[in-house]
Amino acid sequence: MQLMRLADAPLDRRDRVFEYSKPRAVAGALLLSGIAFGVTLFGWLKGLWLAYYVAAVIVIYLLILQKLFTARFRPTNWLVRMTADGLFIKFRSYLNHGFPDEDLTVVFIPYSDIRSAKLIKERQELPDRDQANRKASTVRTRRFVELELADNMDRLAAALTNESKRVFAKPNQGGAAVSARYQHLPLRLSSPNTVRIEWGVVPAARNLLDALTRHTLVRPASNTAKDFAHLEGLQRKEQEARLLELAESGDRIGAVALARQLYAYDLTTAKEFIDSLIRK
Repeated sequence: MQLMRLADAPLDRRDRVFEYSKPRAVAGALLLSGIAFGVTLFGWLKGLWLAYYVAAVIVIYLLILQKLFTARFRPTNWLVRMTADGLFIKFRSYLNHGFPDEDLTVVFIPYSDIRSAKLIKERQELPDRDQANRKASTVRTRRFVELELADNMDRLAAALTNESKRVFAKPNQGGAAVSARYQHLPLRLSSPNTVRIEWGVVPAARNLLDALTRHTLVRPASNTAKDFAHLEGLQRKEQEARLLELAESGDRIGAVALARQLYAYDLTTAKEFIDSLIRK
């Protein structure tokens, strides 16, 4: 295993690249633009000022999403590169390309260090509200590729901790403006010798696993479930562990809302509480 800066990663055109989808970003932008145009046209034809307001809200939303869209077309958009000798995994989110270049953000894992690999489909139940503002829940599914490794992972663990601190730093920390910081960590340690890659890229995870069968053991896919909607009956320590997991998965807003629900915190106290869990 080898850690390196992104600029030092020996990238090759022959690499098999797994990256965040550009066509999906284009399709989303075109869809929202089309809706904004249609609403504006409808308002002009019917003389409805409310339609102009709705169109303006959509345009503002598009402007907010501009960085997410343009990030898909940067050379830092990749997550995994498969070479003849192993895998390059970039654990800095493509959304945080503005962070300092000197950080170690790429790990190279030779095939000889991979004991096994498998796909994990995780079903998450999250708290929500129905139309009558009553407690309800919503379900989302996340996919991960889990790699069991033979090498010592102390240096990788330290690099991931450093990246997590930068991602979740306070506004005056971390070397990046708040507006340029996205709480997204695509690689985590799920155990002392296992890494878990959040798979939101293309091609699908099955393509990577099929290719890995020539180099290591690929285990059958597994399904897991996590309940974030019904934490009232858990011990305080278990509740905090679930809240931390939810925040580190990128849903800090959901973690703050859940902390308010569990402990009757006001908004400021809930934010400070979640931040304290992250910084532990």
